[in-house]
Amino acid sequence: MSDDVQVWFDDLLVGQIAVADDGALSFSYADKWLATKGAFALSQTLPLKAGQYPTDIISPWLANLLPEEEQLRVLTRSLGLSQSDALAVLREIGGDTAGALSFDIPSKREDWAYTPLTEFYRTDDAETALEQHFEDLGRRPLLVGAEGVRVSLAGGQKKTALAVLDANGHPVLRLPGKGDILAVPLNGAPSTVILKPENALLPGIVENEIYCLRLARAAGISSAEVTLVQARKRRAICVLRYDRRIGRNGGMQRVHQEDFAQANGVPPGRKYERGSVPGLNLATLLNTGRHLPSIDALALLDQLIFNILVGNTDAHAKNYSLLLPVGAEPRLAPLYDVSTVLPWPGIVQTLAQNIAGKRRKPGHIDARHWDAIAKSVGYRPTDVRQRVQSLVDSLVANRVAAVSDITSLPGCAAGYVEEAAELIEENALRIAGRL
Repeated sequence: MSDDVQVWFDDLLVGQIAVADDGALSFSYADKWLATKGAFALSQTLPLKAGQYPTDIISPWLANLLPEEEQLRVLTRSLGLSQSDALAVLREIGGDTAGALSFDIPSKREDWAYTPLTEFYRTDDAETALEQHFEDLGRRPLLVGAEGVRVSLAGGQKKTALAVLDANGHPVLRLPGKGDILAVPLNGAPSTVILKPENALLPGIVENEIYCLRLARAAGISSAEVTLVQARKRRAICVLRYDRRIGRNGGMQRVHQEDFAQANGVPPGRKYERGSVPGLNLATLLNTGRHLPSIDALALLDQLIFNILVGNTDAHAKNYSLLLPVGAEPRLAPLYDVSTVLPWPGIVQTLAQNIAGKRRKPGHIDARHWDAIAKSVGYRPTDVRQRVQSLVDSLVANRVAAVSDITSLPGCAAGYVEEAAELIEENALRIAGRL
């Protein structure tokens, strides 16, 4: 064995990934970690026990921590690495990942630092600095190569992980407000927000996603906190990281998480059900809730129903996650990455998973399809239909307040919010009419 990579939770050694001469990987927990009170497992596929886990278990889990598609291509080209060598990439950028872990180098609190974007880009204007940052992401995703920056974010979208500092320069766990500062985390320091700049191919995506997530929260579904931030020329969705918390001593702490692709041992290329090698179907997604308390298993059903009601056809396996906190049982992560495709007829309009064996559009779901979903996981069809109707009623009841809430945000284009709200309500009422 050679080129082992250690896995860290802050400065505690969790385990190590070994590389065989033929390139095969294996993972084993450190003895001290196994003996640590409150130790968590890296994954549902990697329960806490002594011994080695083989490459077919650890490799998909690692790959799901990396960017995808064009972002991964540009990043690996900058690093001079193969896109398929997930471990080598994480050795370079895995200082702050989805969840609580760092790769190769421990995340020591005494080394943590934050550089305000204005200082990073040598300007006094915060909007100009943010604009330069968005432009920078096109050249070097996740600021790869910048000294002290080791950040990895999964998914194919262009995005960035930053930290919110208060006026005194201290990291805080909140969406940015007046007087707050956006900063680049350095030396393994935890980021606190994720920013996704607007996409010219999806006009209104910023308002669209903010509306969907705030509507979900108004309907009683635990959802990521989001707002709109304005740069010099463009806007972005700003999402508060739910895998961070403030500890008893007031310090920033990471909370471990994994998405449903990781929890089921599926590589990112199989996050959709359809493909040459099928990914997770609806029954498997919902059965992942068997790892959770019963209240969270039902909350998972609510997330799935909500995605169908709003027309989120990109609700793939990586857009559902588990939280794996220290010393506690797994919990369902808040809803995130939700937008309706209904304003964009050129985007795929069929759901990410088949329903009753066939690909379906959200607006074509009727009573028998809900019954099929219920039976696939042992729920009572009547209960599922009632939950669908209840959520539809809540979406309609909260539409006006949610629209008003979002259109009041500085820089918001009200027309996009109103369009998304109208199309979602039409779709939800159409589905309810077929119950």
